[in-house]
Amino acid sequence: SLYQETLSQPLNIERRASTFSDKYWNVEECYFDTLEHQRVGAWLLTPKEGPIQSLRVFGHGYGGREQPSFSHAELRKHTAHLFPVAPGFHISADPAIPLNNAAKHVVHGIESKDTYVFRVCAASLWSAASVLLNLYPLCADSLHYVAWSYGGGMGALMLPWDQRYVCAELGVPSFGHHPIRLKCPCVGSGEAVRAYHREHPEVESVLAYFDAATAARKIKQPMLFGVCAFDPAVPPPGQYAVANACQSEAIISEIEVGHYAVDYPGKIAQGTRHQRNRLKFFDLNAPLEK
Repeated sequence: SLYQETLSQPLNIERRASTFSDKYWNVEECYFDTLEHQRVGAWLLTPKEGPIQSLRVFGHGYGGREQPSFSHAELRKHTAHLFPVAPGFHISADPAIPLNNAAKHVVHGIESKDTYVFRVCAASLWSAASVLLNLYPLCADSLHYVAWSYGGGMGALMLPWDQRYVCAELGVPSFGHHPIRLKCPCVGSGEAVRAYHREHPEVESVLAYFDAATAARKIKQPMLFGVCAFDPAVPPPGQYAVANACQSEAIISEIEVGHYAVDYPGKIAQGTRHQRNRLKFFDLNAPLEK
């Protein structure tokens, strides 16, 4: 019902010049409305040369997003890329939502499933799809979603209801299997939820509606998962619960360490292997040439 309510909301798209620039990409700020008239900010990157043949929405981690990515590993030729920012962060700031504070954001409105901030965060990704399809309707068969961490978990929550996304990559997905997560000490937003739960154990009934592993059972699209055996921020059992719950065609790409800046043996090799898996996955799920 939230999906249908979100799609009935007028987008009111506004595009304006960005302070960021790039040699190969046109860069614009793009604003649109989502569920409950929440205003969302994003960056839209389009190629300066060549046609637009595919579309991609990028989620982000729980640090928010201060600018789009210009990484050659992230961007694809002939693709329009949208980098939406979750409500409550940076260019999606809202006075009613804690600003740029993951520990406060993750428990904002958590008293009820009807007020929890994750409702509008998931909805913003449905609206992001609507924005790209509104701007580039001829590319409707090539809409992809890519995100890690917070954005990975949010992707699992929103993908089952939106078949306009034809495939997705979710890395180190958060919010998976709350009964396990609540028992796993961690850092960051997960620990903020654990602290809230200690004082308000009844919150488990709310979290049940926002469990990425529960939602992942209903995903129908081809999927690429990046999961880690060691991660101080997103407990690995929760990551694997999301990937293992998915019943669609899925590739699970294992990486040893996540959310940890220290170098370790094999780090570069594992990153290279995952990048190969990513390229192969999206090439396999590219639309047929017309």
